This record gives sequence, C-alpha cells and structure tokens, in this order.
Amino acid sequence: MMGCMTEVREVDCGEPLAGIAYLDAWRRELRPVPGSVPPLAGFDPGAIASAATSTATSTAASSGVVSEAVGDAVSVAVDAAAGLAAVDVCGLDAGALSDLAQGAEHVRRMLEAVSARIAGHIDDANPFREQGYFNSKTFLKQRLQLSGAEAFRRVQVARLHDTLPDWAEAEADGRVGVAQSELMARVVANPRVDRDALRRDAGMLLDDAMTLPYTEFERNVRTWEALADPDGDRDRNERQKGERDVAMRPRPEGGWALTGMLPELDGAEFVEIWGRFVDAEWQADWAVARARLGDAASPSDLPRTEAQRRADALVAMARAAVTNTTAPGATPRPTVDVLVDQDSLETWLAGGSPSPNRYRNVVCRTRSGRRLHPDDAVNAALVGHVRRVVYDASGTVIDLGRRSRLFRGSAREAVMLLLTTCVWVGCDRPVHWCDADHSTGWKAHGATVPRQGQPLCHGHNLLKERGFRVHRDNHGHWHIIDPDGNPVL
Repeated sequence: MMGCMTEVREVDCGEPLAGIAYLDAWRRELRPVPGSVPPLAGFDPGAIASAATSTATSTAASSGVVSEAVGDAVSVAVDAAAGLAAVDVCGLDAGALSDLAQGAEHVRRMLEAVSARIAGHIDDANPFREQGYFNSKTFLKQRLQLSGAEAFRRVQVARLHDTLPDWAEAEADGRVGVAQSELMARVVANPRVDRDALRRDAGMLLDDAMTLPYTEFERNVRTWEALADPDGDRDRNERQKGERDVAMRPRPEGGWALTGMLPELDGAEFVEIWGRFVDAEWQADWAVARARLGDAASPSDLPRTEAQRRADALVAMARAAVTNTTAPGATPRPTVDVLVDQDSLETWLAGGSPSPNRYRNVVCRTRSGRRLHPDDAVNAALVGHVRRVVYDASGTVIDLGRRSRLFRGSAREAVMLLLTTCVWVGCDRPVHWCDADHSTGWKAHGATVPRQGQPLCHGHNLLKERGFRVHRDNHGHWHIIDPDGNPVL
C-alpha cells in the first residue's frame, strides 16, 4: 500500500456550497503529494488555454506546466469551437445548416485524429508511470474522464495509424469518419489477419470508408475480415449458434420484456415472417386513415406508431401459430432468399476460400443485407430450395416486360433483391417493409420490369407522389430529384 498523505482542509467559500460547486472548490483546495494519483478525475480546459499567457520558463516534463506552444494551440482550437457553438442554428436555412453540420463533422474528425495521436504516444512512451498510471488506458480514463471502452478504442485507432499511415493521413485531413476508423482499428487488431494482405488491400478499404455510407462500408469490412480470417469467422458463426436464446421476463412496473438472439439464417427467416405481419398491421392502419381522411391522409395520421405495430404484429404471429391446422412435420416455410455469387459458391463448395482482395465482388447475404457464413449458404444450396438470381452488367435482375400494373410474383421479388433497404437517401427501412414502386409511373407508360422498379417504404412512397422522381443510372447508382429539379443528397 502506498504511503501517501494528503492534507485535508476546510473549504471556506463564504456561503454553503453543494453539488458541482462544492466539488470544484474542494478540487482547488486539495494539493496532492507530487507523484501521487490525483484524488479527483478531470481537468480544467480553461487552465490549459490560459497557460499560453504564463511566464513560467520550466518545461512540461519538469514541472507539469503546459508549454506556451501547446497553450496557444489549444486556445486557438477552443476559440474556433466557441465560434461554431455561437452560431444560431435555429436561424439557418437548409443549405447553411447542411454546411454547418458538415463543417462541424470535419473538425470533429480532425480532432479525433489528434486525440488518437496523443493516445498513441502515451501508449508507446507512458511518461506518467511514476504517477501511478501503469498503462495509457488508466491515464486516459482518469485524467480525461473517458470510459474504459472509449479509452481502449482511442488507443486501438492509434495503433491503426501506426500500421496504415495513409489511413492516419486521411483521418487527420477529416476525410474518414470516426466510426469507420474505430471499426477498421478493430480489424487491424485481429492477430489472425495477415499483415501483408492488410497492407495490400488497405487502399481499397480506405476508399470505401471515404465514399460509401457507413452500413455499406461495414458490410465490406466484415466481408474482408471474414475472407482474411476464415477460421475466426467459422468460430464466430458456431459461437453465435450456441448462444441462441429468447426470453420473456415480467417487468416490475408491468408488462413483459422480450429479449433474445437468433443465428443469422434463423433470424432472416423470422424477420421474413414478422415483416409480413407488420405490413398487414400497416395496411390496416392505412385503411382506417383513408376511410377517415380520404386522399388527405398521410403516415402521420395513422392511429398506431411503428413500434406499436411491430409489437402487435408479433402477437398476431403467435396467435396465427396457435390456429394453424397444418399437419406436424409439414409446416409451411417462407421463402428466404440467400444471395451468393457463383464464383464464391464454387470456391466454397470445393473447400477453398476466395481471396480477401475480392471482397467487393463476394456476395453471401440475405435479402436484407445481413452477411451469412459460407457454411450456412452452402448448406442451404445443398438441402434447401434454391432460387437462381441472375444479374446483368448493371446489376439489374431479369426483365419481365410490361405485363401488369403492379409488381407481382417474380417481378416483385426481382425488384426487392436490388437493394437491402428503402432506396430513399438515408432511409434504413428494410426491404421487407417496403413496396415495389415504379421509377417511371404506370400512367407515364413506365414498364413493370425490374429495371423500372425500386423498393420504397410506405412513407417515402407517398412522398414520391408529391413531385419527387427516383431513377437509376447506367452504372447502377440511384438518384432522387425533388420537385424543383434538385438532387436530394
């Protein structure tokens, strides 16, 4: 036990203090013995900034006083942040608000890169060991008031920067998001990932991080890691199956809490069934709103929230199961689409694994975009009913011609296989909660063929009828144009 004594003093502040004010006063009065761990965590940013005006000549290493250069730098950053904070966001139009949001995010990314660089140096040199901080995580938790998980992630990102300098440069320039860097840092920390393969493919992954939405980047990174570490991926898949669990627990305040976890393929089947019941609940609500308001009805007029409809749909599923009279052993099963590219399937069937640098071309997922382990996909191909899905060069599934006004049967399925979520920018509604909609409306002679269709959630399908246009270019990219002819970004 360390023999460390701290003088205890009464805090005389004139009037009684409480809460944060009392703690601040206590902190000012305490004088820890040099070299001991401070009795309170935290720091005063104002003290750092004001150190720029200090006339002290001792260095930070010898006396703990922040150098004038660091004080100047922090003072400039604090002033810049204060300038952003002073902007009246309520008075901005949409364009200015978008600029401010992007500018603030750019600054945040750059500051996160600086924080990671600092954490990395502390991790390497650990100049605070004599004060009792035996590792960088302890120092970051105590002095910066970080959670253990946040301190760990910051050090992980620093190690990512050491391994991939180009990534460090891109993050320092604000071109890579914080979440993207933290995810990539976790992959780099995987000891089973081959370093040469990582450095070979890092450029492609960095390009994905800077250009793709986060969900697509995450899917690509996880695919790459699975190909680079097939043994680890198989272990994770088996562990996931072993941890399957569903529980219903009564809550003290009333009601029941439903929690659980299903393996990937079982979960995909469950969601497919549940999605149909959720859609039925939405259709029932929409019929009520239309009967009450006619053409003026909108999604905001529905009597139940989306969360309530999901809960009611789950109960409806259970009731439907009780009333099911299908003979045991002949339970009807929904169609669950498993998408696998032919080259990868043939490689897996032969007992091999595709090269990690093919990750952009490897498809092994459910309709909703959830990645499947190759073993599950191969087993489904061997023992299940397989539906072959053929894509042309632009990624369009089959062409059925102008046969009907509505997308039905295989035509609807082809449209819903184009994407994993609603096509609208930023919408993450899964496809099984969407409608198959025409890019060019039927009244405008739009053909009911997959290349003229896209999945749209109910809300955006209604919004589209107010003058928005949705179309797909020859490269397979989707574009949404507002009634004034401007692209929605």
